[in-house]
Parts: sequence; structure tokens; C-alpha cells
Amino acid sequence: MNWVRVRSGPPIAALRGVAANRSLRRVEASFLLFNLAEGAVWVAILVYAFQRGGTQATGLVGLMLLVPAGIIAPVAAALGDRYRRERVLAIGHLVQVAAVGATAVAMLADLENEVVYGFAIVAAAAMTTTRPAHHSLLPGLARTPDEVTAANSVSSLAEGIGGTLGTLATAALLALGEPGAVYAVMAGVLAFAALSLVGVHAERSWPDGEAMGPLTLVTDAVRGFVSIARSRDPRLLVALAALMTVAYGAFDVLLVSIAIEELGIGESGVGLLQTSVGVGALVGAAGSVTLVGRRAMVPAFLFATAMLALGIAGSAVATTVAVVLVAVLVTGGALTLLDVVGRTLLQRVADDDLLTRVFGVVEALWMAGVGVGAAIAAVLVNRVGLQAALVSVAVGIVVFTLPTIGGLRRLDRDAVMPVRQLELLRNLTMFAPLPGPELERVARQMDLVATTKGTDVVRQGEYGDRFYVIDEGTFQVVVDGRPVRALHEGDHFGEIALLHDVPRTATVTATEDGAVWTLDQEEFLATVTGMPQASNAAHAISTERLRGRPRSG
Repeated sequence: MNWVRVRSGPPIAALRGVAANRSLRRVEASFLLFNLAEGAVWVAILVYAFQRGGTQATGLVGLMLLVPAGIIAPVAAALGDRYRRERVLAIGHLVQVAAVGATAVAMLADLENEVVYGFAIVAAAAMTTTRPAHHSLLPGLARTPDEVTAANSVSSLAEGIGGTLGTLATAALLALGEPGAVYAVMAGVLAFAALSLVGVHAERSWPDGEAMGPLTLVTDAVRGFVSIARSRDPRLLVALAALMTVAYGAFDVLLVSIAIEELGIGESGVGLLQTSVGVGALVGAAGSVTLVGRRAMVPAFLFATAMLALGIAGSAVATTVAVVLVAVLVTGGALTLLDVVGRTLLQRVADDDLLTRVFGVVEALWMAGVGVGAAIAAVLVNRVGLQAALVSVAVGIVVFTLPTIGGLRRLDRDAVMPVRQLELLRNLTMFAPLPGPELERVARQMDLVATTKGTDVVRQGEYGDRFYVIDEGTFQVVVDGRPVRALHEGDHFGEIALLHDVPRTATVTATEDGAVWTLDQEEFLATVTGMPQASNAAHAISTERLRGRPRSG
């Protein structure tokens, strides 16, 4: 699901928007605690492995944890579409508590490594349930369009702050004790994450009909991989996502060696370096705001790729803690930029029917890629040494990215931003609750139709199969032969027939040459009825028009 885990968003406005909604407050608090625990246990297990076998063991353990989780991730992502999302979140946290707690007991009791790693693998797999369920639950809890936007911003902030706090907590705990203490404390943190969800109830946050069995979930996941393999542009972007996650996984493991062997700052120093990565990600997220609304994304992608390679290479040649901290900060910022650019491009080029599965596959590849990168790092250190391993990872990023530039430019050229459609949709009450990526997806489904003076765009009594937004021109609404009102640029009509499954309730005629944007019935209904706020707004508008003798049909 992610190109990189750590993100940030505008804090003050977002926090104010969520503060008044009790359910959102609880869910966001739970998400913050989850991100804190996830970052902490990841660093702790790497340090534990390093203590028992050096860099090679660290890389192998990373692979052991993340590859199984990557296999489970697409299936886990589908749970939120089959069952109540708040329950998926809560049960997922409870499984995490049990697995993380069991890992802590095994570590502190000095049990066999196989037992420790077995519990840690279960914990990593359980954590794949959280993000998909969390992000799909938010729209069902928000009461207004502003709350939806605020909740998305707070979620991004929670990932950034939670991950940073997690690495800071790990640094402090490792300075006082062993990795088992980190796992023990984080089991408690995850328990609070589960408790935070008590009382959260989302209306219609799960699909109608019977829940599907595990075999269906697995089949859907496999279809996602097959669909991407057959689609050129998504295939390119997913391959690049895999490349970057492999590089990140290698770098993550090498950080342990840098802190303990190269800089001599001990196990707590691992947490310090990971914290610098998190801070860099927060800085990069703030800078990524400049990408909003841009058509051309390839320059930003290439810049972020270059900075990623530079940050990793810089950590190889640095000889002081301060310089290494700067290098890993640059790496964190570059990863965040790659996340934003990669997601934006995928949302632009992936078919709507594939989009959810595409991100499910990316989530799986993130897990598997980081694990593979960890294993590669172990091999490189064993054969060429730490500094050469870091340089090899940096060079590999550049070498494997260069051949894709042509494809990226073609993709960027073809992925035209629906600027005009977005401008019009943002001003419509029923579409305002949609998150930015969803709004852009809907905008891409709209078709522009020219209208000449005197043309009846819709006729009263006819079957309705499209929704209309006026791009330019003036249109007259007529009900039972009586003019009702004039419509102008930015006005809409056609929703009553679609929402209530009735014939058109009015005739709309162009009184001058103009144009309208159209959205077909299936796409309109799927979009508007799929989010409670949008559905409520649409039905309120149609009810008002029906009560007052419809002003449009």
C-alpha cells in the first residue's frame, strides 16, 4: 500500500477539524498509537537479531518477518470490504497485542530464537490489517466534508509523529534495557490502541450482503496481481515501488551496522538514526504540498530518486554522527516525496476497477521488498563491507531507474490532469466530501458534450442515465411546460432521476451555445452513495427540488 510509511499533514487545522467528533478522535488516537508501536517493534527486532548474529542475521530476520506479511497483506486489505471496519481494526489490534506480548515474553525469558521470530512474524502479519481498515473507515465516521479532509490530514500526521515517537521510545528503552522491554511496552501501547476504539460505530461502513469466505479474498488478491501484470503503466509504477522498497529495506538494516559498528553509538543510537529518518519524512511531507495540482510528476520523481541515492551514499562516506544524521534525514525526505509522486501517478493511470487491488499489491510489495532488501544488505556487507554496501545500494537505485525514464515521461504526458472537472466538482455539495484522489478519479470519468442553442439536454418523462454539470452557457429548466429557473456555469442537474430511479422530472434546454460535463449513472451512484456525507448531501438537494417543484431534473 505504501511507497514509504512516514507521512505528515497540516497539523493545526486538521486537529481542530477532528476534535469535535468523538469517534474520529478515538480512531485517530488509535492510529497514532499503532504507528508508534509499529515503528518501535521493527527497530527492536532488528537490534535483537543483530545482537545474536550481526548484519547477516538482521537481514535474514527482516526477510522472515516481512515476506510472509507481504503475502498476507492483499488478503488482509480486503477484510475491510467484507466486515465492519471498526471491528476489523479492533480485532487486528487485539491479535497484535497477543503476538507482540508473546514476543516480549520469549525475548525476556531467553527462549530459542525460532520461538521469538515465530511470534514476531505473527505480529508483523497482524499489523497489515490496520491501514486499509483505518483509511476506509474514516468517511463513515466524519459528519461533514470538512471533517473528512481533516481526518485524512490527521491520519497522515499520525503516521509521521507516531513513527518518530516510536523510534525515540525505542532509543530510550534500549538505553535502559533489552529489545524485549520494547516489545513489552509496545504490547501495552497496542492494548490502548484497541481500547481507544470502544464505542466507535460507523453506519454502513461495510458492504451489504453476506461476507465472503477466505478463498474469495485470496482469489481477489491473485486477480490484483494478474491485472497489474497486464497493464503497462501500473506495472511500471509498481515495479519502481518495489525497487525503492528494496533499497529502503537494505538501508534500514545497514543503519543498525552504522550505529553500532561504524559510529559506536550503541543500540540506542539505532533509534536515534531511525528518528532522523522520521524527521526527514516529516520535512519531505511538508515540501510535497507543492506537488498538489501539478500535471508533470516525473521531474519530482527523478529529484526524489536522486536525493534518495545521495542520502544513502552520504551515510557511507560520513565519519561523524552529525553528518550521518543529515544524510539519513535526506533519505527520509526523499522517500516521502517518492510516496506522494508514486501514489499520484498510480491514481492517474490505473483503471478504476483495479485501483483498490493495485494499492493492495503495493502494500504486499512493500512488505516483501523491505524483507528482500534486508537480505541483500546482509549479503553485501558480508562480501564487500559496510561502506561499499551502502554505495552499492545508492548506485543500484540510479542504475535501475534510468531505463524507466522514457516510460515515466510517456506516462506523465498521457496522464492529463482534469483541472476543469475538478474545479467544478469541488464546488458541488454532494462531491465536496470526497478525498482528493477520489475526486480526481471521478473527474476523469466525465465527458464533455457541446450543446447548441435550443437543444434539449434532458426531457421531462424520459429515462435518465447521466448526471450533468454545466461547463459554459445558460440553460432553462421547464416543468410541465412552465419555465422554473435558469442554470449557469457550475450548476448541475439530472440527479433526481438517478437517485430515485424515476423518469426525468424536468426538461433542460440550452438557451445559448455551451457545453456540459456528463457522468454516467453507474459511476454517479457508486460515488455518491458510497460515502454517507455525499449521499446525504445528494438526497437533501434532490428532496429540496422535489418539494419545491423541481428546478432541475
